[in-house]
Amino acid sequence: MQPAATKHWPTFTAGDSISSASSFSNQHRTMALVAALFRFGYPSCKPNAPAGGAGARLQRAERLWPRTDAGESREKKGVVDEEEEWRSYLAPERLEVPRQLEPWLEEHVLPLLKPVEASWQPSVLLPDPAADLGSDGFHAACLELRSGAAGVPDELLVCLVANMVTEEAVPTYPIVLNRLEVVRDATDVDGTRGWSAEENRHGDVLNRYMHLSGRFDMREVERTVQRLIREGMVMHAPASPFHGFVYVAFQERATAIAHGNMALLVGARGAGDAALAQICGTVAADEKRPEVAYTRIMRKLFEADPDTAVRAMAYMMRRRIDMPAFINDGRHSGGHFYARFIAIAEKAGTYTLSDYRSILEHLIRQWGVEELTWDSLAMGGAQDYLGALPPKILRMEEKTHDRAVKAKNRPTLIPISWIFDRPVSVVLPKCYSYVL
Repeated sequence: MQPAATKHWPTFTAGDSISSASSFSNQHRTMALVAALFRFGYPSCKPNAPAGGAGARLQRAERLWPRTDAGESREKKGVVDEEEEWRSYLAPERLEVPRQLEPWLEEHVLPLLKPVEASWQPSVLLPDPAADLGSDGFHAACLELRSGAAGVPDELLVCLVANMVTEEAVPTYPIVLNRLEVVRDATDVDGTRGWSAEENRHGDVLNRYMHLSGRFDMREVERTVQRLIREGMVMHAPASPFHGFVYVAFQERATAIAHGNMALLVGARGAGDAALAQICGTVAADEKRPEVAYTRIMRKLFEADPDTAVRAMAYMMRRRIDMPAFINDGRHSGGHFYARFIAIAEKAGTYTLSDYRSILEHLIRQWGVEELTWDSLAMGGAQDYLGALPPKILRMEEKTHDRAVKAKNRPTLIPISWIFDRPVSVVLPKCYSYVL
């Protein structure tokens, strides 16, 4: 057994992107980041050799990903190889590891759930017609809410819809999680139902705010919610608990960051909507508990079976962790609209490429990936891949930005149905300009 060489990786925090949100007004930078986001997560991203010991690492990487005559990695040979890889994680001896965690889950995870009586409800954060306000008081409270909402920029409204729609698709998530082997017959079924019940409030409070604000075409928004639930959720390796918990741990943190960034951008130092800032900040704080829960579960899996856990994490990161489903406005294919939405979110600063990178760095630290000692070639390759990925994302971001400045692409006005077809100005990569 050989220890992995010490890595010196740059440290990023979610706060970095929040504090620099105003810098995203640069249209060319937005285009560059969108292009990078669509590239770095694809299977073609193989591990780069960090400084020091590069020769040995490169030899190991070449053995793990042998080149074909066409110069493509083995991963690109087809879906069959991909399915064979993740199905190997369903071997009985591997599934026995998460199955033995049930007592631990009861002690360390389920207590993170709040009792219903101790949980906030949407009516607390919004004007309540049943409260002791009278008809005039309720009307005045609604006018005050609308006054604050009037100053929120359209690009933030679009991102708010995406945040809300993702929360409203809660019925889809338990279905997907309950398909995971072991989870379907373990204590975490109770946890999945509990988290789904808690998060149902998030979509409710955002939906009601949007309805009262008068800034949104709610019929179009509601159609988007129905469309998202109907089309379902796509996740790589859909039956493996190792892959599934990597995904949800990453996604819960991403959701918390998106809501937290929104709270700052619409608050007193931003658009000045105090009601929306309070709502988004409350939801962001709420998202931290399921994030902690799933991060703890995955950390325990890393302790019990580091080989399987680190390989599952590398598998998921090679295929990129996106939103649970492509948001579709009904006018374009999901992928085309998603490209536009990524550009808008990057420009607005609600969820950025640096956020994605910071989440990856955070989970690498939380799960002790850099401290693992590898006892198989595959495990060592996965560890090297994950260690090289954050710096690679940063380098690609810088290079793509330089190319974007030289390209001098012009901003494009994109009409968004959710806000009555008002156009949002954004720069799209050339490779996506044909979707307009």
